[in-house]
Order: sequence, then structure tokens, then C-alpha cells
Amino acid sequence: MRRGLVFSVLLLTLATSGLPAFADKPKKKNSDPQNIGRRDVTRGAWNLYSPERELQLGDELARQTEVSSRLLKDPLVLAYVTEVADRVARHSDLRVPLRVRVVDSDEVNAFALPGGHFFVTTGLLLEARTEAELAGVMSHEIAHVAARHATRGMTRVKVWNWASLPLLFFGGPVVYGIQQGLALAVPLTFLKFSRNDEREADFLGLQYHVASGYDPVAFIDFFERTRQREKTQRGGIAKAFSSHPMTRDRITAAERTIEQVLPPREEYVVTTSRYDEVQQHLESLLGERRRQESNQSPVLRRRGSQKESSGEGK
Repeated sequence: MRRGLVFSVLLLTLATSGLPAFADKPKKKNSDPQNIGRRDVTRGAWNLYSPERELQLGDELARQTEVSSRLLKDPLVLAYVTEVADRVARHSDLRVPLRVRVVDSDEVNAFALPGGHFFVTTGLLLEARTEAELAGVMSHEIAHVAARHATRGMTRVKVWNWASLPLLFFGGPVVYGIQQGLALAVPLTFLKFSRNDEREADFLGLQYHVASGYDPVAFIDFFERTRQREKTQRGGIAKAFSSHPMTRDRITAAERTIEQVLPPREEYVVTTSRYDEVQQHLESLLGERRRQESNQSPVLRRRGSQKESSGEGK
């Protein structure tokens, strides 16, 4: 019984601490931006999913997302977003093709699914003030895919489920409840990452951002602005990146990365005329569509509030 109790305490500690035995921090080998594209940022990480299975999983999740979302098919907007995303992807450690969709939603968000499926909302496109800010969000999400954070998170959950089986004989309903709770949370791991995963995505994403030529300060400016606005607003911007909120500690760590890791450049890309053109086009497109939808909405009238057409007033 004593062994069972010790084993129970050990596993409960792992569960409540995010399984630190499997959550690896950014390693020194990933601190040299000169090696981007030639390094394996997942080396040493536990992952029970093969790259092939991860691609299949991403395809399945992408189909579900497309069915439940309203996609924007405008060729100008889609081509531009794909162009910026591809620019970042070319300067990253990504080893799968990036497939970009634009979701017609006021929510300010972007997310990447396993296998390189990348979704950006129109709310994000309108909220970002510069192309560098937009690219900063993309860099962070592309880093999640490059580091295979989704399936690594799934692996941590599976390891816990397997390891906790013996506890059912010692821990009783409490341990069973914890196991069931983790099992129910499995689908959320695709979009809700651990703190270590978020820090690693910031660390790698900043490298990709600068390697693509963008101003790293824009990376921090956007997340700092949304973080501040989340404190005072509800809905819309307040929901920005609710699956992976930017904390003060993460912003401080990002500032440290800029100062200590990223090589200085003589000039950076902040924004482009193409970005301004696409943003104006999107504002016009969405505004016109909303007007049309408003005109097509049925108007409800109370009986007797309007003159009947039976000849009254003729």
C-alpha cells in the first residue's frame, strides 16, 4: 500500500504541474537564428504521433473547422494573407506545407492545427495596425506547428492516462475523476497549450519574425495592446487569443529574447502599401456585405400598425 501511495503522489504531482518531465524548455541549440531551417526543434521531445499521423489528424480537424466556420473566399485577401504566411514559413523550422484559410469572424484570433493548417480571422486582419504586427501573430502560430506542440500535448495526456491505470486500484474515485477530466480535455490541447509551449512559440516565433525581415517590436506591441484592452472590454478583442493569453511574464521574456538572442538589423519591415490596400479592401467588402444582409433582414410589424391595403387611404 505504501508503494501505491507514493506512486499516487508522484503522478498527481506530475498532473498538477503540467508534466514537467516531458515539457522541455527552449534549448541552447535553438538559440541561434542562423540555424533556422537546419535544426530539429522537436529533438528530445516526447511525441507518440508520427509525422504522417499528425498530417492525417490535422486534415480531419481542418475539415471540421471549415464546416463550422464561414470562410472568406475573396481572392485578394486570401492571396495576401497566404503571401505573408509563406514568407514567415520560409524563414522557419516548419517541415510541412502551410495551408491558409481566412475565417470571416469579428473575433481577433489566429490558430494553427497539426500538419500546417492555418486559420486567420478577418477580425485579426482589421485589428493589426501594420504588416509586421500581422506577421508577428503568424510567426507565433507557425512556431506551434514547427515544434509540434499539439501532438506533444496529446502525448502528455496519453502518458498520464496510461500511467494512472494502476492508481485506480489505490486512488479510488478521486484519481478516476482526475483521469476522466484529463481525457475530456484532450481535444482542447490542439489550441490550448502549456505555458512552456507558449514560451517556446514566443521564442521561436520571434526568430522567424526577424528572419523574415520584420520589426520584432511589432510582435510585442500587438500582444501588449490586446492584453491591455482585454482588461477593459468584453467580447471581440477581449476574446483575443483566449486559448493562449499573453501574460506580462511572456512579454518580459520576449523583450529579453529581442535584446539577448536576436541579431540587430540596420532596417526592418514595419508595413507595406499592399497591407494598407488589403485592409481598406476588406473594410469595404465587409461593410458592403453587412449592408446587404441588413437590407435583406425581415421587418416585423404589429398587426394594425400599418394601413391595410384593402383600400384605406385611397
